[in-house]
Amino acid sequence: MKHWIFYLVILTLVFGCQSPSKQNLEVNPQLRDSILTYLKNVDNNKNKLNSLKKSFQFIQQIENDSLQIKYLKALDYRALNSDDGIYLSINSLGLEKSVKYKDTLSLANFYWNLGDYQLNNNKSDKAYFSYNEAQYLYNLKGDLKNYAQMLYNQALIQSQAKDFTGAEVSLIKVAEISQQTKNYELLYKAYNVLGVTNYNLKNFDVSIKYLNNALQALGKVEDSDLYRASTFNNLGNVYEKLKEYDLAIKNYRKTLSTKNIYDRDPYLYAMALDNLAYNRLETGELQNVLPDMQEALAIREKIQHLAGISISQIHIAEYFKSIGDITQAIKFAGAANTTAKNNNNNRDILKSWQLLADLQPEDSYAYTTSYINLSDSLQTEERKVRNKFERIRFETEEVMQRAEMLEEERTIIFLISSLIIIIGSSIFVFYIQRSKNRSLELERDQKIADEKIYELLLLQSARKDEGKREERDRIAKELHDNILTELYANRMNLMFYKYKTGIKGDEKFGKLTDNLMDVEKQIRNLSHELSNTYFDEHKEFGDLIQDLLHKLQLERSHQLTVDDSVNWSQIASNIKMHTYRILQETIMNIQKHAEASFVFIKFSLNEDANEIEFIVEDDGKGFKDNKKPGIGLKNIKSRVEDISGKICIDSKQGSGTKISIFIPIK
Repeated sequence: MKHWIFYLVILTLVFGCQSPSKQNLEVNPQLRDSILTYLKNVDNNKNKLNSLKKSFQFIQQIENDSLQIKYLKALDYRALNSDDGIYLSINSLGLEKSVKYKDTLSLANFYWNLGDYQLNNNKSDKAYFSYNEAQYLYNLKGDLKNYAQMLYNQALIQSQAKDFTGAEVSLIKVAEISQQTKNYELLYKAYNVLGVTNYNLKNFDVSIKYLNNALQALGKVEDSDLYRASTFNNLGNVYEKLKEYDLAIKNYRKTLSTKNIYDRDPYLYAMALDNLAYNRLETGELQNVLPDMQEALAIREKIQHLAGISISQIHIAEYFKSIGDITQAIKFAGAANTTAKNNNNNRDILKSWQLLADLQPEDSYAYTTSYINLSDSLQTEERKVRNKFERIRFETEEVMQRAEMLEEERTIIFLISSLIIIIGSSIFVFYIQRSKNRSLELERDQKIADEKIYELLLLQSARKDEGKREERDRIAKELHDNILTELYANRMNLMFYKYKTGIKGDEKFGKLTDNLMDVEKQIRNLSHELSNTYFDEHKEFGDLIQDLLHKLQLERSHQLTVDDSVNWSQIASNIKMHTYRILQETIMNIQKHAEASFVFIKFSLNEDANEIEFIVEDDGKGFKDNKKPGIGLKNIKSRVEDISGKICIDSKQGSGTKISIFIPIK
């Protein structure tokens, strides 16, 4: 109520309050060219520090505040990784000018950059404060996308400080906003970190749920291979904690199977390789475990990933411990302790002390005491950080409350000053509306009559469809319960007669009984197709697909990836029924004949072509193009024809098979 009153008053006053003069919105061309030249030098790393200083000097000469802020933002982002003094000077002036000019979004942008700068310099508490200021300002302006990004940045800092509960609250809000704004990449990141957060909170089932949600979100994210690989690695970590090592190994292998992962992300490659080797060690497997651990260690040393180096050394120590080589185990555990101390990696310091205490019982008291002292001090420090974050949030809420109070006061003032205008406008609108209502009454009555006629037509059509459906279900039931039962009974009687009369070797008799079995199968399939109410139920079709995969145990026998981005609730039941049967037949063919280890299933909607693209791909043995198709393949082609679709089969011996089906939806 108060907002529309405010806008009404502004509209009535704005035309009488225009300034007769305008501030100069132009920059001296020579000054502008100098700024752009030095900015270009910064982009090309050409004498970067000097170019930053020169650009800053020229920008300070701009008289127009809004233009000066514009150039300061361009310079502020470029100066993030430069000399501390020059960056802080640029950012400080940007903050000052944004406050003076009341440019809220630019102010938020400068706080965002300042947070990135502080985080890069390991000042996480200050970075949290800067991100908090930015998110408050973005929220104030209704910029939900950047507001969610700032919440996500804060959640990462909270997670690093082990404020996992606070991080979870922030990330859930990020996920809600990302779904609302359709920012699927940020939605993936929020779900992924929620999975990691709940892993640290030991809520392993919840962690698995969020990580699977992250994989689902990737269906609408381009170039998502590395994101997917990282999430598989996180899933492996959860299963490792649950001691479900086979599932952990399966997910680590999915990570390592990502195309060119070593070249694209050696950090992730080394992590997954080391995790895979460690989990194989936990299952009692020793073959190639040490070489894989050593390869991961070598990569981490090459890219200077100190946290990774210490954990690799701990894993190698545990390997030597498992084979009884205590000397080597102590050597690598000690090296891990030294690496962790040099990197201030408290997690691995504690792990290495724990391992050394187990390997050297005579010194276990000293290691255990150090472990306890460090653990207690870390808990105290983490508690202080969490309290600091909570205080910042509390102070921000106080500021928001004060701002709301001021907004209410301003609203009251505008309400009083505009009361007469509102009353006069209301009376005028009332009379205008009354005259319009009289002319619209007849039209409304006519529309009501037309709607009733239309409803009768719809009801008549619905009754016809219901009659067809009942008759189809009756025929299906009759085929299944009577005719199919009779055929089965006759076939069984023939089989008993066969054994009773001793005509086991009669080939023709065997073919006749086989034919009866085929007839039964055809009648059963026809019965199921006629009775398609299974696909009209409220259960989501995506869940039916997952149930089918679970029922056929495809995940147990193959590495499986399912990518489904189709809104099945808007797809006709007959299309869903045929799609379900095609998928069922395809999976059975793969299990029977393909000898595959990996299966990829994808459903996507091509809005331009108005069709569903359905792809099933495996890495099995394939078949020749000129090979005569079997019954299963014929059934698939027949169903595709029934729904006016197109099918493309690409298969070569030894190179797997890819079936692409295109189904029109209208």
